[in-house]
Amino acid sequence: MEELRQMRLRLKPETVAYLEEFADDKRFGHLGQVIDHLVEEHKQLSDEKWDMQFLTRSISTQVSRHIEELVHEQMSTELERIRLAANRSDRHGQILTELLQALMQTEGIEDIMTTDQFKPTFLETAERVVQERIEHQKQKKDTLTFERG
Repeated sequence: MEELRQMRLRLKPETVAYLEEFADDKRFGHLGQVIDHLVEEHKQLSDEKWDMQFLTRSISTQVSRHIEELVHEQMSTELERIRLAANRSDRHGQILTELLQALMQTEGIEDIMTTDQFKPTFLETAERVVQERIEHQKQKKDTLTFERG
């Protein structure tokens, strides 16, 4: 049998009334058994609370890590597409510059008239066609993105 210690306690009348009512409900023989029972329950609840806090922190950490990996992966994919498009545009710009320089050299052109001095209709047509093409591609991309959800 367990060793029991006798103690003198000072309790509020409400506490004594609660312990006595609890003892009657649970059919305990004396208030010492009620206090032992309540202490065991409290220990168990404290352990469960600690376990739940640990579990919550663990799950939260894992979810955060997965979200970061997903965002990083998606951003990497988008940045790669942007990088490739920028490289392609740069390459095309350099090619056009070289072709124009060669044409001007071949034709013996020493100086040019800028578009703010004179804007020919062929340039306006080219700008309009390119703008429409860009808007059409953006609309296609937006439609595909909307359909994929």
